[in-house]
Amino acid sequence: MNKWKIAFFLLIILIVGSIIGFFYWISSPSDSSDVQIETPNVSGNILTVNATKEDFEGIANTFMKKAMEGKPLPVNLTIEDQVILSSELTIFSTVLPVKLYFEPFVEENGNIRLEQSSVEIGQLQLPPETVLKVLNDSIQLPEWMIVRPEDEEVLIQLASIPMSSGVRVRAKELNLEEDIITLEIIIPSE
Repeated sequence: MNKWKIAFFLLIILIVGSIIGFFYWISSPSDSSDVQIETPNVSGNILTVNATKEDFEGIANTFMKKAMEGKPLPVNLTIEDQVILSSELTIFSTVLPVKLYFEPFVEENGNIRLEQSSVEIGQLQLPPETVLKVLNDSIQLPEWMIVRPEDEEVLIQLASIPMSSGVRVRAKELNLEEDIITLEIIIPSE
């Protein structure tokens, strides 16, 4: 065999190996499955705040941007009748727009659980669990945003968002269809 045939076969093996490695990577279990979820016990004076979708969207994006400490914000949160996380993934030098659609639920402890309802990745058809795993592994999100690919959900731990003076936040109601968002601001008593 001449050197061009050998180089060609090595290139084919490299490409096939890269594709197999990529699919192994996206199908392997995520490291986030071991994350322990702790909600700090908060008490104090409670201030109830009603917000609109636009207000809540602005607040959420501001806190995500602040948590990234000057790094570019890898995701953008939009609130319509669902919560939409938008980002971009680069696969084999191709940038694909990603939109993840979630139904929000308020948990007893005031955290927000986002259950994935659909996903858009350019023209690709990928399972939601795989998309969340790739998102979790490729984008560094704030510590208070926990991605659970196996459950197809994202948990937003509101009480874990660092705020000044020990102030904490918890959700009370999220009704996006009627534009009713109620939050409780807990100001510690001295």
